[in-house]
Amino acid sequence: MGTRRRAFAIGASGVAGLALVAFAFQAQTSGIGSPVTASVAAVQDGNFTFDPDTMVGYYDGPAQPIFFSHRRHAGEYEIQCLYCHSNADKSPVAMVPAVQTCLGCHRVVMAASTEIQKLRGFDQNGEPIPWERIYKLADYVQFNHSRHVLAEVDCEECHGKVDETDVLYQWAPLTMGWCLECHREPGDDEEKLAKAEANNEKFYHSGQEHHSLYPISIDSWYGVTKGPIDCAACHY
Repeated sequence: MGTRRRAFAIGASGVAGLALVAFAFQAQTSGIGSPVTASVAAVQDGNFTFDPDTMVGYYDGPAQPIFFSHRRHAGEYEIQCLYCHSNADKSPVAMVPAVQTCLGCHRVVMAASTEIQKLRGFDQNGEPIPWERIYKLADYVQFNHSRHVLAEVDCEECHGKVDETDVLYQWAPLTMGWCLECHREPGDDEEKLAKAEANNEKFYHSGQEHHSLYPISIDSWYGVTKGPIDCAACHY
């Protein structure tokens, strides 16, 4: 499990990396030095050239209107998830960043590249980037990003190691069983857990009816698992 990172922070190596790319691009356009080769794409004359065989996730994820490597941004430059998905800790929905957020760096970094020219085109036309959606739940399922982020659930628990992936794809199956497997893990409160065990034992051996609408196993353990496991938690 990865370490939870702060929002709006870029590591020292990330700052150095951005500065290096900016310098390399300036040298490139001024005819100084040889082409700058990245781990997944080369920059030649301000353009990207792709090698699908070296791109993690290339054959699994959908083609996007602009090439964006999470491995480069989140991995190499250590840009935090909440810098781009800034409302994931405040809203049920984790929105994609606005074009202006991207241009905050790319007005300078690789500004003349083909992919960034596409980005500037969307900005000039006042249009959002038409990203292909990767994760989608059924209409009868409710999922709240902020509840999970504030509970310090690491992004990679549901999205995989995005900081090692170039082309994103649906990493998690998002099935009911997959979600419940995570929610059923024990919580951190040992005192509550012990009381729940005792309560469950009492109802099991006495043959008493369970409380409310839920079976004994849910009613007596509710609140001590990692997440709620009753139907109303995820279904309208």
